[in-house]
Amino acid sequence: MDNRKSPFETISSLAQTQTMSLGSELEYQAVALQNSPALIFEDHIITFGELNALANRYANYFNTLGLKKGDVAAILMENRPEFLIAATGLSKLGVIVSLINNGVRKEVLAHALNICDAKMLIVGHELLEAFGEIRDQVHLQEPGTIFAEKEGQDIVLPDGILDLKPLLEGASEQNPPTTGTVTSDDVIVYIYTSGTTGFPKACAVTQKRWLVLGNLFTIFGQLDSNSTQYMVLPLYHNSGFDIGYSVTIVSGAAMALRRKFSARNFWHDVRKHNVNIFIYVGELCRYIFNQPEQPDDGDNPLKIIAGNGMRGDLMEPLRKRFNLETIYEIYGATEGVGSFVNLEQIPGMCGSLDLLGRRQGEVIKCDLNTGEIIKDENGYAVKCGVGETGLLICEINELNVFAGYVNNPEATEEKTLHNVLVEGDCYFDSGDLVCLGEKDYFSFVDRLGDTFRWKSENVSTNQVSNEVNRFGQMEDVNVYGVQVPGMEGRCGMAAVKLLEGETIDWAKLGSYVCEKLPPYARPYFIRVRDTIDATNSFKQLKTQLQNEGFDPSLVKDQLYFLDPEKWEYVPLTAEIYGKIIDHTIKF
Repeated sequence: MDNRKSPFETISSLAQTQTMSLGSELEYQAVALQNSPALIFEDHIITFGELNALANRYANYFNTLGLKKGDVAAILMENRPEFLIAATGLSKLGVIVSLINNGVRKEVLAHALNICDAKMLIVGHELLEAFGEIRDQVHLQEPGTIFAEKEGQDIVLPDGILDLKPLLEGASEQNPPTTGTVTSDDVIVYIYTSGTTGFPKACAVTQKRWLVLGNLFTIFGQLDSNSTQYMVLPLYHNSGFDIGYSVTIVSGAAMALRRKFSARNFWHDVRKHNVNIFIYVGELCRYIFNQPEQPDDGDNPLKIIAGNGMRGDLMEPLRKRFNLETIYEIYGATEGVGSFVNLEQIPGMCGSLDLLGRRQGEVIKCDLNTGEIIKDENGYAVKCGVGETGLLICEINELNVFAGYVNNPEATEEKTLHNVLVEGDCYFDSGDLVCLGEKDYFSFVDRLGDTFRWKSENVSTNQVSNEVNRFGQMEDVNVYGVQVPGMEGRCGMAAVKLLEGETIDWAKLGSYVCEKLPPYARPYFIRVRDTIDATNSFKQLKTQLQNEGFDPSLVKDQLYFLDPEKWEYVPLTAEIYGKIIDHTIKF
């Protein structure tokens, strides 16, 4: 008889420490669903039994190297089963797995590897070149061993990098005893999130948070061992590892995993693998919807999609065209405080302050330009009313913990608010402005401070401006995000003040930006200013520039656009502006 708790009961139990983890959940499924598909990748199926056995090889081998609970190991790899197998095996030891963003390069990649204090690193063969560029800048903790996962390819490895495959072949496939020592309070992974200090921060995610998300999405997605989800989001992201993988292990559903998203192949894959749930970010939904209509669009097995960032005006057209039963827009932060879900599927809303009878947070009044919290005569924050825009704060409690930023206590403290509404309470400052609607639902308005969101990534304006500044010839670079009609988030724009007498080679600047910055962080628009936009205390002014946007008929300064075919900056003419607005030019 199966005495396993229901997802509701499991979530409630996690308010207290449990001997429960990714490893223990997989070991259960390896028995209960031994021959059921866990991962489907390029026509290859890995069952739950096989997934557990392969993960055990990692656990048992790395145990012989002395890795133990609380140590850190980093993974730099693209989407493929080995990513999840390695992370799972290490997690069975209680090792914290640092999931490195494989889209960053140069100094940012070196920084990400250095701040997590990893003792060992696993690099996918596909990223050996990128790692090689900054290898001498990376300082791992002792013993500092570097392994390569070659995916079976015949590749000559650089000196000092070990081939992982032969080392794992002799390792035991038996469950390691260490799994039973891992509790729900232990940290499972570090996931990187953009801050305002110029470089990514490593955010600690607990096993508790991972398990809560897996059980929540099992409930909302109505998932079981007969279900299949489609995963194209990066596994180093919160949505990939903390949601997509957790619900696979908790529910026993299969994950059809793809290296990268392809709008052209989306429906082919959905039908081929009989996919019934898809975890999205808003841009993907727009890419799918923009594909040419087909007579069989509505004839597909996909029933539920869930994710964040979809435009409110796209929800119903998407539902109708593709015959979708359920669209759950959610709001969440990598830091993992609170879960906000639009269970009533109200277009434009991204979540509710209440979930399953638990209060997740509040919307409080603040200065919409500075983010400063507005307080009453007693020194407490004031809650917003329906129709008002304010700061979303997420309650920190025994279930919704804030594990903080790794090796960055100052940033952790900055995001932690005490005595906000009553004495003794504690909240996480989301840094996001939302508008409160009826029945405690809310819609996303904008990000406060020096970050903006583009292509499902949080972009640090300081990081981008520092990189552009290094090109030279500029006195000031002020980076901010601007809205592009019909597209989610805000696209990067820079207002630059040239040094006196200097001119810019715009083709060279375009090449430089493309080399130094990932696509989502590149400033696609540049505005040449005669003055520096800053306060007397040298705080850059952005709001007015954001509001003025990039329309050449309204902005009198010189404007340039990063041509997505030439990858050089060209004058932003009325003709180009029109093509951007009607999406003839795509970027």
